[in-house]
Amino acid sequence: MSSARGQASHVFAWREIDAMVALLAEKVRGRRIDCIAGISRSGLVPAVILSHLTGVRSFSVLDIARTTSDAVDSAKLPPRCRAVLDGAALAGRSVLVVDDIVGSGLTIREAGDALRALGATPILSALVVNQANLGVSRPEDLIDHWACVVRGWVRFPWEAGRAADA
Repeated sequence: MSSARGQASHVFAWREIDAMVALLAEKVRGRRIDCIAGISRSGLVPAVILSHLTGVRSFSVLDIARTTSDAVDSAKLPPRCRAVLDGAALAGRSVLVVDDIVGSGLTIREAGDALRALGATPILSALVVNQANLGVSRPEDLIDHWACVVRGWVRFPWEAGRAADA
């Protein structure tokens, strides 16, 4: 589905999110995961759902913000990990990093770098890869697991302005 600039071309419903998170859970089945870390803010929702599906109760938050607002096509800042919840406890652990979407790849790359600096082993994942903005030619050159690939702007059900759906 195409869109004019500033309009979402992919509007996901909760049932699609559930299916994508279930797919990620299946992809990581059998891997050692000591902790799940959600990238704030948008990665927290799928990370919590994934924590429940996998039974991994250890949870952390990576505070990495890039956008200057919640507006469509908001200006971007260079990514900087401002904080890692309980970062010292992650040393030597395998951490599944979860974000909602990977575009240029700068945020997920920053997350991996921040965890490696703490002595953790990151496993990088996202619900969606936006191929239109991807900073590499193939998703697997950047992240370990993803549920779907799109080209264009995405809106998730937890974002402002969305009506609740089933």
